[in-house]
Amino acid sequence: MEDTGRPMGDAGSSENVLVDEDDTPEFIDMNDAVEVKVDDDDVPMEEDDDDEQVEGNYENGTMEHEGAVAGAQAQDAPVIDMSRFQLDSHTDSVYAVAAFVENGQVAILSGGGDDKAFQYKISTDSTTVPPTPVVQNLPYQHTDTVSSVAFNLAHVGEDLKKTPRLAAVGSYDGSIIVYDPDTGTQRLKLEGPSDVEWISFHPKGGSVLLAGSGDGTLWMFHIP
Repeated sequence: MEDTGRPMGDAGSSENVLVDEDDTPEFIDMNDAVEVKVDDDDVPMEEDDDDEQVEGNYENGTMEHEGAVAGAQAQDAPVIDMSRFQLDSHTDSVYAVAAFVENGQVAILSGGGDDKAFQYKISTDSTTVPPTPVVQNLPYQHTDTVSSVAFNLAHVGEDLKKTPRLAAVGSYDGSIIVYDPDTGTQRLKLEGPSDVEWISFHPKGGSVLLAGSGDGTLWMFHIP
């Protein structure tokens, strides 16, 4: 081999520069491009966050949607009336009820937020179903809620002069009205408390009436 006097690969000679074929840019002719169609059915869809939340609720056993539906259905379900009959004389909330049974008859006192008191007489021997009650709107005109009612009939003896038959009605207007339970007529009016929260007849004798007031005081009346 002839010695040229210069080493191989000298940068001064372009004939000895090595060119890497991978570094040579390549260009695609647009006429050679081919359209490729992608089948969407084979591509998995992204799950929405809301769907993941719903699935999570079902997995956790909360069943929020079904619970809401069940609650709505429960509200729409009919209420089963298991009572024998109803007394609907009041036009507002009923706050007090007392009852006594004697001689085949139920006597009921009631007081409510409509400032009224009612007395009912219902025969337990009636063959009518439901029985027809005798309703009496007690006459005193209260100016506030009737909060308490009471009978003394359980404490009455044979001597009615010593222990008369009584029914009492107390109200937030401060009045206590005493009635004859057999006729519904007013016997007397007791005053003293600023408002009456509750009343009760003393079990010994039945002619002593106790009353509690909203101002923290307790009152005792002897009914002649």
